[in-house]
Amino acid sequence: DGRVVVWRLQDRRRLERIGQKRLHTRRVRGLAWHPGKPVLASSGRDGRVMQWTIGGGVVELPPPSTYSRSLVYTPDGRTLIGSGWFRLFRWDLETRRLHEIPTEHHGIINSIGLGGGGRQLASISRQTDSAVYLLDPRTGEVIERFQPHDLCGGFVALSSDGRYLATTSDDASVRVWDLAHPLEKRPQ
Repeated sequence: DGRVVVWRLQDRRRLERIGQKRLHTRRVRGLAWHPGKPVLASSGRDGRVMQWTIGGGVVELPPPSTYSRSLVYTPDGRTLIGSGWFRLFRWDLETRRLHEIPTEHHGIINSIGLGGGGRQLASISRQTDSAVYLLDPRTGEVIERFQPHDLCGGFVALSSDGRYLATTSDDASVRVWDLAHPLEKRPQ
């Protein structure tokens, strides 16, 4: 319904709603927490990308050419990265400028994750291929290719130290790679 709700977990049993805003006119597709501030970013099927300071204001960022499916902040909080059809989106949050970066993906990049101190960006695509890549987050260039899934790619996660990569797919598989062994591109 376009709403973003923030909850606080009370004593591991009870949730307390501490904030709510309708930031989008259609489905919310991506959410990311700022690493050092009470700020979150959201992207919606309506094409809008918003930053909300909890207890404060909302800032709309320049819209990308296609809606963003996934969002991540860089560890320093200065950049927000999103994913869409065939490309990455990079917002410089100081200047609020948007840079669109083409990738080798042949469909929508369904999920992205940062690791290794922000030096590695993992991605998985959904429609037309299920490619799994490790990308340079500044240029979009492929650093490493991994075995694609048999069906559409679901989600990707990269450990904060950049050692492990995990992916999911509509083929009901979960794959985990140990990136300390780069020659072993098959999942563990």
